[in-house]
Amino acid sequence: EQVPVPVYHPTPSQTRLATQLTEEEQIRIAQRIGLIQHLPKGVYDPGRDGSEKKIRECVICMMDFVYGDPIRFLPCMHIYHLDCIDDWLMRSFTCPSCMEPVDAALLSSYETN
Repeated sequence: EQVPVPVYHPTPSQTRLATQLTEEEQIRIAQRIGLIQHLPKGVYDPGRDGSEKKIRECVICMMDFVYGDPIRFLPCMHIYHLDCIDDWLMRSFTCPSCMEPVDAALLSSYETN
């Protein structure tokens, strides 16, 4: 049985297999994965901190959040299903709701620490 080769998007319009990436692209993708891993994550709990009033569905998959769903928080405070947003951020480092660039906010939060 063959193990599938991961597919990456060096730019939003490009799709390439991991084996076809240049060294520079591999580094950039590794850095991006590292940045994504630093974004806070949690589980959806509509009873907590009034989040049920704000955001009810993941705008990427259009599915309602269900109690206990793994979610990720972006610096702009939008939330998404963990798998949906991680996949999205590998293509485009902007919030799908407000188009706020994610990496700029992330990098400035690192620099203040």
